[in-house]
Amino acid sequence: MDGEARLLGVLRSRVARSMLALVCLVALTGFGSWFGRPLVNGYYVSRGSAASIIMVRLVEAPRGHVSGALVVTTVNQGSAAPDVSRHTLQGSIAGGNVTLKTPGLFGLLSAVYVGTLDGDRLTLSLQGHSPFTLYLTSAADYQDRLTALNQVQANVNTLRNARHLIRHTTAYLKRLNASIVQYETWGRSRVAHQNGVRLWWAKKVKYYDACLAKIRPLAAAGVPEWRWNQCAMTVRNDAWNREQEASLIKRDQHINAVRSAAIQHMLIEAPIKVRTTAHAMHSACPYSSSPKTCEKDWDHWHAAASSISSLVPAARLADFHTLLPQVQKALRNDAEITATVNARLQSVATQVVNILNEPEKYRGT
Repeated sequence: MDGEARLLGVLRSRVARSMLALVCLVALTGFGSWFGRPLVNGYYVSRGSAASIIMVRLVEAPRGHVSGALVVTTVNQGSAAPDVSRHTLQGSIAGGNVTLKTPGLFGLLSAVYVGTLDGDRLTLSLQGHSPFTLYLTSAADYQDRLTALNQVQANVNTLRNARHLIRHTTAYLKRLNASIVQYETWGRSRVAHQNGVRLWWAKKVKYYDACLAKIRPLAAAGVPEWRWNQCAMTVRNDAWNREQEASLIKRDQHINAVRSAAIQHMLIEAPIKVRTTAHAMHSACPYSSSPKTCEKDWDHWHAAASSISSLVPAARLADFHTLLPQVQKALRNDAEITATVNARLQSVATQVVNILNEPEKYRGT
């Protein structure tokens, strides 16, 4: 019995020394941190900014090795949807020290984040940048943050759409007023041009009649052609000029129809565009950096939408409506004169050309 007791005591002493050695080994190698710490598995999300969210998803498996993703979502001032940047992560965790790496092309252009994990706080830094801290969050809370950021994006979109409409509508009103001024300048010139048209055709009639009156008796008297055929050849070759003048009248009629129709269409559309812009502004004002100023601007646009006279000066608009029928009448007159006189000139020209081509038929016997 005494021998068995001594053997049992020796064994207990050896086991105690072995356990002590193991504890020392664990303490020296750092493996003690493995005990009592659950495996990392969660979402770590930034705080403080409604316009930007940094999320790191980490999963530790096996112990000491972590993988996951880095997702940065930021409100985009120039697009309809937020900017989303996604990167996969691979790394390690030892104690509270964390190293994460994003993959690059053949190891190039990769990023290495180093930091610490302390309870629910993950602090990371990238070389050359300030450290940032993320906080352990549930997947549902992360989705709520994304929903809130998307609402911020929607508000930004509302503001951007309002600003776009303001610029577009302002430019539209400038084009409308400029178009009316240009039309009035052109229209007055075209009304005044009636006298020029009548004079042009009157000169043609005078020349054609004079040429026919000249060559008919000369041809009848047998006078050589070379002494009288100059005006006859001019009349013969003048058909192109007459057709060109008729084409110019038709062109001016087309120009008038297109320009006046465009202006009248813009006069109808302008108040609609202004009302649309005012509505967009009213929706955007709560998200403006200066809501009171925005509301004042909205009052101006809302009032302007009620009357076209607030968009185009009343005198300018009255001048346009007065001038339009005058231009239309002037062009009709020019077209009627052109058609009537040109038909008469064609008849005279036919006689002149017949005499020029066969003068012997017109010689007196």
